[in-house]
Amino acid sequence: MVRDPHAGLPALLPRLFAFARTMLGDADTARDLVQEAAARALAARRVPDDEPAYHAWMFRIVRNAALDELRRLRQPPIEDHAQIDLWRYDDMRIAKITVEQGLAVLAPTHREIIALIDMAGFSYGEAADLLQVPVGTVMSRIARARGALLAAIEASRVQPLKSHHG
Repeated sequence: MVRDPHAGLPALLPRLFAFARTMLGDADTARDLVQEAAARALAARRVPDDEPAYHAWMFRIVRNAALDELRRLRQPPIEDHAQIDLWRYDDMRIAKITVEQGLAVLAPTHREIIALIDMAGFSYGEAADLLQVPVGTVMSRIARARGALLAAIEASRVQPLKSHHG
């Protein structure tokens, strides 16, 4: 019996969406982009056989589509943040918001490498293969991107609230 190369696609979709959302900064656009990428993958005649190669292939499809969208927009995306009542959120949610705001001000290349390594869980080698660059380049990019993200977070005015409950 021949194994369906797309069998793991449903489980991969949340990671692809998180990656696209990080690159684009907009959940609706990212959702549309991932849906289109999945349709392209399902229609492809040649599909990688093994799971790691399939995952990298799918991330490459999403990455290329996201880069095309960013070029079409000709500007780095900035995520709209609705007015948030921070009094209702705990420290973990404040941290999530702070990181999202930090990511929104990073250059697209910094968001991309953080999304691949820190969010999607690719190794440096896997990210290098996906981006078609040397591993050392990935290591340099992730170091610079993490530094830029930390600087953006430090510049943020979002602070955890002091608890009055002791």
